[in-house]
Amino acid sequence: MKKIIFTLLLTVGAISAANAVEGDADAGKAKAAMCGACHGATGVTPNPVYPDLAGQHAAYIVKQLADFKSGTRTDMMMAPMAAGLSDQDMADLGAFFASQKRASERTEAVAETGAAPAVAAEAGSVELVSSTAAKAIYAGDVKSGQDKSVMCASCHGADGNSLVPIYPSLAGQSASYLTKQLADFKSGDRKDPVMAGMVAALSEKDMQDLGAFFAVQAAKAGTGESSTIGQKLYFGGDAKKGVTACIACHGVKGKGMAQAGFPALAGQSADYLSKQLASFRDGSRGNDKNEMMRNIAIKLSDNDIKELVQYMTSLK
Repeated sequence: MKKIIFTLLLTVGAISAANAVEGDADAGKAKAAMCGACHGATGVTPNPVYPDLAGQHAAYIVKQLADFKSGTRTDMMMAPMAAGLSDQDMADLGAFFASQKRASERTEAVAETGAAPAVAAEAGSVELVSSTAAKAIYAGDVKSGQDKSVMCASCHGADGNSLVPIYPSLAGQSASYLTKQLADFKSGDRKDPVMAGMVAALSEKDMQDLGAFFAVQAAKAGTGESSTIGQKLYFGGDAKKGVTACIACHGVKGKGMAQAGFPALAGQSADYLSKQLASFRDGSRGNDKNEMMRNIAIKLSDNDIKELVQYMTSLK
C-alpha cells in the first residue's frame, strides 16, 4: 500500500512539473511596473504595509498570485491586480522577483562597499508642503492630511505626483474636487474596487484633510507631445458633433476651476485620461455633475479621444 501511495505521489509530482510554466525574468521585469507602486521597482518595498517580493521563491509568488486570482486568498487590492494575469504572466513575475536581492542582502553590500543602496535611489526624495497655514483656505488640515496620506503614496506618489500611468496625480488638484471623489468612491457613486476598499473607513474629516494636503503640493508639468487635432477639440470643441470645448471647464492650461469643482488635467498621464474619457463614454463612470462629461464623451470617437488626450498630456 505504501509503495502504491509513493508511486502516486511521484506521478502527480512529475505531472505538476511537466505542466509548470517556465518564467522569464526579463519579461517579468517589464510586467512588474504595476507591482512597483506598492512593492518597489525591484521588490523591496518602501511602504511597511506591503511585503517585500525580492528574493522570494518564484513558486511561492506564483501560487499567491494564482490564489488571489481564484479567490482562495482574498485581498481587495490584489484581487483586481491578479484578475487579468495569465499563467505565463505569473511565472514571469515570479522569476523576476526571485532574481532580485533581498533588502538584507543590499544592506550587507552597502556595508562592504560603502555604495549607496539601490532602493534609496529608486525611492528618490520629494519636497512636501506640510504647513497648517492653509487652514484659513481649506476645510481640511494639511499636516493631518500628510499623516493620513501614507496609504495613498504607493499608487499616487508621496507628494501626489503618481509614477504609475494608470493612477491619477493628485498634486495641485482642488481640495473640494478630491474630497468629492473620495466621498463618491465611498458611497459607490464612483466605482473602483481598489479605491472602494481604501475609502471605506475614511471619515468626512479624513477626506477633507487628504484633499487639503494634496491640493497644496506642486503638480508636475505634462511631458507629452502636442496634437493639432487635439488642440482644436480642446479649444473649440466640435460644433457638428455637439462637443463642447474643454477649455470652458478645464481652463487654457488645463488647471481646472476649483470653485466650480472642475478638475485640473495638466500633468495627468495618457493612460489615465484615456480611461476616464472611455469610462464616461460607456457610462461606467457617472459621478460627473449633471452628466456633463457623459454627454460630451459619448460623442467622441476613439480617434477624438486619442488626439485630445495627446494634447492634454502636453499641458504645462
